[in-house]
Amino acid sequence: MLTPRGAILLGASLALIVLGFVRLDGVLITLGCSGYLLLAGCLVLSRFNLNRLAISLRSPTRLYANAPFDLRVIINDRRSFLDAFGIKINLSLADQVDIQTYAPWTVAHSASEVRLRGSIPGRSALAEHPYTLNSVTPLGLFHVKASGTVEHEILVFPRPLTPRELFTQGALHDASLLPGTTPGSAPGELRGIRPWQPGDPAKRIHWPASARSLSRRRGLRIRENDPPGFYPQHCTVLFHSYGMSGELIRADRFERALSLTCGTLRYLREHGIPTTFLADFNEWSPLTVSSRHTFGKLLISLTRAHRRNDTEAHDLDPVIERIPKEQSLIVLSDMPPNAWVDALPSRPAVVVDVRQHRYGTRKLQPEPATTNSDP
Repeated sequence: MLTPRGAILLGASLALIVLGFVRLDGVLITLGCSGYLLLAGCLVLSRFNLNRLAISLRSPTRLYANAPFDLRVIINDRRSFLDAFGIKINLSLADQVDIQTYAPWTVAHSASEVRLRGSIPGRSALAEHPYTLNSVTPLGLFHVKASGTVEHEILVFPRPLTPRELFTQGALHDASLLPGTTPGSAPGELRGIRPWQPGDPAKRIHWPASARSLSRRRGLRIRENDPPGFYPQHCTVLFHSYGMSGELIRADRFERALSLTCGTLRYLREHGIPTTFLADFNEWSPLTVSSRHTFGKLLISLTRAHRRNDTEAHDLDPVIERIPKEQSLIVLSDMPPNAWVDALPSRPAVVVDVRQHRYGTRKLQPEPATTNSDP
């Protein structure tokens, strides 16, 4: 495709040739023909500039949505001679992020690399990413494009969001198994004050009571605490898309509900609680989280999930009744709780409200310079 500069050169060359024939001036005719030869040569070189170029990607193949990561876009010049110049790259990553970057120079039989850092806003499970190469080299007379797809599997898991209900409905942080959450042993609840005994740590001394006791010529006083609470031995996380008729269905709430589900499952796994996951989009097939491998399979299931539009209240009753009574129950949905909580059987459960958490996204930003490296 001719650029405005190329169109001007084409018109000027034609005008010189016509004027040369009118005035019988060989110099003008020669100048006009030289312009046409220049256009022809630039057309051949511009097309050859994009010939035998290949795009490849280097990035993590498993990542969470909206989590920053490093991406490398590599242009491979497989020609044995003639370098590639001024290549503009338009890449659609995971069908969500449009990347526009620039490689000024790629050496023949070598590669040029562009480094970026950013995030993908939503979940995705794609292995092919379309791209377009643009070039106006040399002299900016022709605009040439070449397109293709780069194969690079990227599984983007839902962004893990920990529901606030886990912190307000008996999360028992004093029994947390996470390192660094409590200094030393968990203190538990304060029961009372007792006299000091050999072996009591100094940090449990109740100094106001000890001061009053010492003023009466008595010993130190120690805080006596109840033992910390315990997490449940097993937990079942249930996800459904049931809602009463007339309730508005929103696609963004389904994505947010999957993020809350992902955060819930990760929270339970980090605290060492065995978990079983049930969901209508998995045909209620139980998925047990007992290891890193099973948790990875569960994340893949969430990544490829599609909303079920036919879930009814009578589908939930037998599923909940099959859950053992001794297991804790956490229920999530992409519908507000007031649209389905009354249809659940009367059983203690932690109900997660989808109407929480607002968050933005990070965009992929290129580094200021590109690098060339040998293959």
